[in-house]
Amino acid sequence: MVARMPTVIVNMWPGRDDSAKRRIVEGITNVFENEKIPRDAVEILLIEIPKNNWASGGRLHSDG
Repeated sequence: MVARMPTVIVNMWPGRDDSAKRRIVEGITNVFENEKIPRDAVEILLIEIPKNNWASGGRLHSDG
């Protein structure tokens, strides 16, 4: 059994299709693999947060 480490959490807005998500996880995995961490050990969580649940500078991102 391979230890699941590191675990990368990516918070992002919804809307990317599965092809884009595959590119994202492949790129992240490659970064760790370049650091001699086996790709099977890299765990990635993609969390889609709606813009109305995400704010910066006191404003919801859904407000534009």
